[in-house]
Amino acid sequence: MIILRYLTREILQSTVAVSLVLLLVVLSGRFIQFLEKAAVGELSLDLVFTMILWRVPSSLELILPLALTLSTLLVLGRMREESEWVILHTAGVSTARLFGLVLVPATLIALAVAWLSLVASPSIARELERQLIARDQLTGFDTVVPGRFQSDRSGRLVYAERLSPDRSELSDVFIVEPRSEAGLDVYLTARSARQEIVEGEKYLVLFDGVEHVGSSASPAWEMSAFGRYVIRLPKDASERPAPIETVSTIALWQTQTPIGLALLQWRMALPIMCWLMVPFAFLIAEGSARQSRYLWLMPVIVLQFGYITALSFSRTGVSAGDLSPWPGLWSVHAIMVILAAFCVGLVGWRWRRG
Repeated sequence: MIILRYLTREILQSTVAVSLVLLLVVLSGRFIQFLEKAAVGELSLDLVFTMILWRVPSSLELILPLALTLSTLLVLGRMREESEWVILHTAGVSTARLFGLVLVPATLIALAVAWLSLVASPSIARELERQLIARDQLTGFDTVVPGRFQSDRSGRLVYAERLSPDRSELSDVFIVEPRSEAGLDVYLTARSARQEIVEGEKYLVLFDGVEHVGSSASPAWEMSAFGRYVIRLPKDASERPAPIETVSTIALWQTQTPIGLALLQWRMALPIMCWLMVPFAFLIAEGSARQSRYLWLMPVIVLQFGYITALSFSRTGVSAGDLSPWPGLWSVHAIMVILAAFCVGLVGWRWRRG
């Protein structure tokens, strides 16, 4: 029991540390992309952090299997180099028993990945879809940045010198409307502007301003002062079917369509990957103590990425109808099981020959 607690603690702690590093690398790229969209007015700032947080669980379901493999190799390799492995063998702990003990923390991580992929991911995908729809419904007023010219999807150019702390009112507003069918340009300046919602429709109301209407080809321009000027802000959201990723696992099983079965097998493949990669890390760590455990990190990473790539191609083939849903992605797992059995047999044969 002491050995089990020791191995479980070491592997889980290492897995958490590696996962945090990989998660920061993945999310930093996403964060930069979202900030760029927020800077140009395509995404409101209050949605940036929300969308980043919602992507954490869906990223972890891919990161945790790799982190578990690397952690198993690092922990067992350290035990091998520091002669802890020899001490365990001297105390009567066989290699088979040690491998069984290593499977305990691997099972805990696999169960966590199973929950993320089978339960949490569909819910997260539905929430992200809702966030994307809400983003598409944003107008230029919702995403305006003071002191910067911004264009919305309708082609309207908006500039505001200041924005109230509660984002309810703009000050010193300049707006360029899309060119009319007659080829005339419309420029609006106003002391302030406020967004109003009437029966679900959004309107931008300008106060105390001047409208300039004319063409650059003619010196004749019309100028008219106004106390209140109303601009309708159309919704930009378009009707689109919900992505397959938003469908629950139970619903995927009930549909029995190639696309649904491919996604279902993909979700089940992620926790299975946690178990099937442990033998490779265990066998490598059991190698010569004179070889650094860091030497084998790259081959293990390449093997696991090849595993993920094969699963991805199989999923694409099943979804497109090029591969049969059965065995589908299970054929990739079968290949990994055969490869692991071959490696175990090879190590046993070399051990018997001394």
